[in-house]
Amino acid sequence: MILNLEAYAVKILLPIDRTTKIDTTFCLPPFSTDLLNELTQLGTFLMRFGREFPNIVAAGYWLRKSNLLTIKSQYPTQQLKATGCVFHIAPGNVDTLFFYSMMVSVLCGNQTILRLSNKLTTDSHVLLELINQFFCKSSDKHLIFSLITVLQYEHNDLISSKISSVSTARVIWGSNKTIKHLSQFPLYKSTNNICFPDRYSVAIIQIDTEAQIKPAVENLLRDIQPYFQQACSSPKVVYWLNTKTWIQEKFWRLLSNQLNEKETLDTSDLMAQLLYLQRLPLLLNTSMNQNTCLFKKYDPLHLIELEFITVDSVKYHCGLWVLLSVQINQLNDVKLFDHCQSVTLSGIEPTQCQHWQKNTQQPMKRILPAGQALTFSHKWDGVDLVARLSVNC
Repeated sequence: MILNLEAYAVKILLPIDRTTKIDTTFCLPPFSTDLLNELTQLGTFLMRFGREFPNIVAAGYWLRKSNLLTIKSQYPTQQLKATGCVFHIAPGNVDTLFFYSMMVSVLCGNQTILRLSNKLTTDSHVLLELINQFFCKSSDKHLIFSLITVLQYEHNDLISSKISSVSTARVIWGSNKTIKHLSQFPLYKSTNNICFPDRYSVAIIQIDTEAQIKPAVENLLRDIQPYFQQACSSPKVVYWLNTKTWIQEKFWRLLSNQLNEKETLDTSDLMAQLLYLQRLPLLLNTSMNQNTCLFKKYDPLHLIELEFITVDSVKYHCGLWVLLSVQINQLNDVKLFDHCQSVTLSGIEPTQCQHWQKNTQQPMKRILPAGQALTFSHKWDGVDLVARLSVNC
């Protein structure tokens, strides 16, 4: 089946010489040796030539042979085939998330069509440019080349509907509104609609000594610095477990200093940050429930100390290095909402963590060590992407 987009205002970003006619039925065997070798070569290329961009280096590192073989070992690949054509809609606020979504689909041998936002970040531009350079570096046709089309277009229901009509699966990363809207377009003989809606994450930190402050700061920094804390996996709330006030103060000052050395918010970011802070008392319902709300500024970090959080305070959280801080005496004091994705732990005894994880009824998709919140996995939000993007022969 040929998808013909010639009549539409579509810009092809990758590969640069791709036409607007796409054979949506061309697929490859999942996890084939040649495919794994080529993806590994792409990963090496990205790490070498994108080394000035940490997010691109991380993307290349994810494609290392050992990681791909580990993923492959979890499935009966000889019994699998590609599901067909997969349509991906990526978020605009997380620079390189589209890469991972696309690569899992390619690993499964699928014809992969990805729509990107018209507002690309520097990292996204560079990543696409490097992949195009990889395609052009030899005269041989690449397997990956035959499976990928990355395009841009303004919000257009006719185009989204047309691509959906030839796709056997669709992966949507976005707001609940976006997911509801795009899900109305029928897929080709399928209902395989994979959705990753808005979520929030939290960190639980316990620090007993001054020597533990720096590593705890470095771990949280790894989780909130990329993507300006706007990824669903980046903690928006910090729960302090039995940690002295002076330790917390040193922690916040060191975190702020390190953020200040690495990143700068532009004017629009600062306005979004200010708007959230102005709305926060309403989002917390402070007049109704006696919730203490203490604002502290450690430029560029904004800290709000609370007795408890509300669903609106995390639902409308702007990221941008605003952190809500809550004191707890035990892990059972942590209160999570249904759309919680990740809980990161720092300084918590493993036995204590295991007992809580086993017995808690709190909703969450995963618990993991601090500093690893943004490490992508093919099993995300409880969804096994390989299983959903392949079928049994």
